[in-house]
Amino acid sequence: MLTRRTITAGLGLSMAAPPALAAAVAPVPLPQLPPSTGSPPPDQLVLLDAGLDQHARMTLEVVINGQGPFQFVVDTGADRTVLTPGLVERLSLPAGPEIIVHGVSGSVTTSTARIDNLRAGDAKLQDVNLPVLPYDRVGADGLLGVDILEGRNIVMDFPRKRLEIRRTQRVSQVMRMSSEVSVAADEQFGRLTLADSRIGGVRSLAFIDSGGGVSIGNMALARAIATRRRRTPDFVRPARLLTAGGEMQLGEFRLVPSVLMGDLRITNVPMAFADLHIFDLWSLNNRPAALIGVDILRLFARVELDFGAGRVLFRLGQGGLAPRIWNA
Repeated sequence: MLTRRTITAGLGLSMAAPPALAAAVAPVPLPQLPPSTGSPPPDQLVLLDAGLDQHARMTLEVVINGQGPFQFVVDTGADRTVLTPGLVERLSLPAGPEIIVHGVSGSVTTSTARIDNLRAGDAKLQDVNLPVLPYDRVGADGLLGVDILEGRNIVMDFPRKRLEIRRTQRVSQVMRMSSEVSVAADEQFGRLTLADSRIGGVRSLAFIDSGGGVSIGNMALARAIATRRRRTPDFVRPARLLTAGGEMQLGEFRLVPSVLMGDLRITNVPMAFADLHIFDLWSLNNRPAALIGVDILRLFARVELDFGAGRVLFRLGQGGLAPRIWNA
């Protein structure tokens, strides 16, 4: 199985602006690849695990009904905060009605449990029914979804494996380091969406998905990239995605020459492409769109997802899994 540790070796990071930082970092070149001709043989099928592995997972301490702490993963790709059966049993939470939960790869009808209050850092939920999903789909005691993140700032410090939720700060209060780049974002479909992104030269909607281990574009984006690269070398293979729910999604795997997010440019980016359930739910199957997962976020030393200020702050430096790219 191809994992992020094997597919990130060709990644490079560079700045589109400002010029002073552009000289400080350099992309890692990939070998020249011949253009694809027709369908690759079956033995070139790529299997990608789109879930978070234990090395990539960062958790936050959560207190529920005054008990805890419990370990939750922050998932900006999830509409709702989620509990696991073991946690519900431990806290003797009363059952709520069944609901339909929509995930990246599909939907499921599940039970809910009632909580009086939930606190995570500087965020809280009160008197709500939360869906209950199996531990093997969550990988922790629970997930914190976007329902608890309104007006909050999620700080992901990858080298320290530290996660923090705090109140957003006004732009005038923010002291930005020279190695930090702010990218404007807004909220679409309840997700934090980068306002200015181009993937493989194609203008795209790019949603930040901190619960996804692999960045995934839809097939509309894949087709647009293929059209632009018709006369240039293009590395593409058929792929199957294994999601957190265990479902297999058919699609393709390709090396995208560049991903532009505001003033940031990442080169030679491995990405998966598939028409996932979530794209269909948002009626985006015919418009280029992508989920930006932890495989890209971890290239940076620190990422701040600011739902209150409408921005994503990237700090350059060696992230959790990034190759060394700073020049001596």
